[in-house]
Amino acid sequence: MNSKLQSISGFNLPHVELDNPTQRILTSALKKTDRELYIEPETLFWNETYFGLNKVKFFQEATAQKQQKILQIANRDLLEEIYWLEQAGVGYMAKMVALSETCEERLLYGLFAADEASHLATITRFLPHPPVFKEDAFLGYMASLLNSSDKQLLITLVQVVLEGWGMNHYRSLANNSLHISLSNVLKKFLESESRHHALGVTQLRSYDTYSQESLNSIFSALTHFLYMVQIGPQRLLKAIEIGLGELSIQNRVTILEELDTETYSNTRLKLLRSLMIGTVPNSIIQSLEEQGFFKGYSANQSGKNL
Repeated sequence: MNSKLQSISGFNLPHVELDNPTQRILTSALKKTDRELYIEPETLFWNETYFGLNKVKFFQEATAQKQQKILQIANRDLLEEIYWLEQAGVGYMAKMVALSETCEERLLYGLFAADEASHLATITRFLPHPPVFKEDAFLGYMASLLNSSDKQLLITLVQVVLEGWGMNHYRSLANNSLHISLSNVLKKFLESESRHHALGVTQLRSYDTYSQESLNSIFSALTHFLYMVQIGPQRLLKAIEIGLGELSIQNRVTILEELDTETYSNTRLKLLRSLMIGTVPNSIIQSLEEQGFFKGYSANQSGKNL
C-alpha cells in the first residue's frame, strides 16, 4: 500500500505506547470513555447461531476446541472489520472537510470526523490489542476508493452505499450481541452513522449532472463491491477452514449450501439496491441489473470462485 493510501485510510499507521504523552492527551480529549471496561481475551460477542454455524455439519461434528477456535476467529473478524471501517471513516471525513464547498458542509464533515474518531477509540477497547492490517479484498477496495478525488464517487460509495449498509449491519450486530456493553455501543454508533448517510443522500440528490468519467467510476466501483457481496460469506468460510484444516472444493460448496449462501447474498444485494434507488443515477442501476450484479452466486459458483 503506498503512502498516499496509508495517509487517507490509516490502515498502516502505527500506535504509540500507552505511556506516550499523545496517548494521555487523547484519553483526556475523549472524556467519556469506559476506562473500567475489561474484556476477557476469549470473550465471544456472537454465538454460532448468529453466524449460521448451527446449520453446518462440519462445525457441529467438530471437537469443542475446534468449534471455539472457529467462533473466536469469526468474532474477531467482525470486530476488526468495525475497527478498520471506523479507521477509514476518520480519514474519509477529514478528506471531505478539504473537499467541502460551503461553510456548513465543512462544519458537518468536521463533526463527522469526530464521530468516527470516537467510534474508533471505543471499539478498540473491545479488542485484546490493536489489529495489524492484512491484505483483505474488501479493505483493499476501501483504501483504493478513498484515494479518489471524485467527490460524487466518494459520497455514493462511502456515505450512501457503505454507511447505509453499515447501519443495517450494526443494528444486526447490536441486536444479536451476547455482550450488553458492545450492544449499547453499536446502538450509539447508529445515531451518528444515520446522520452521515443522510447528508450523503441529500448531497447526491442535489446533483443535476454527472460527468461521464464520474459515471464510469461509480459503475466500476459498485461492480467491485457488489461482487464481494455476491460471493457470500467468504470470511466465515475461511474461519471454518482455519479451524478445521484445508477443505476440498466440494466441502466448501457443501458448507456454503448449508449456510444458504445464495439467500444470504440476495438479502444483502436487495438492501444495497434499495439504497441506490433515488440517489445513484438510474443508468448505473439499470446497467448493474442487466449484468446480474444484484443476484447472489450459488454455493457451487461461490465455492469454486476462491
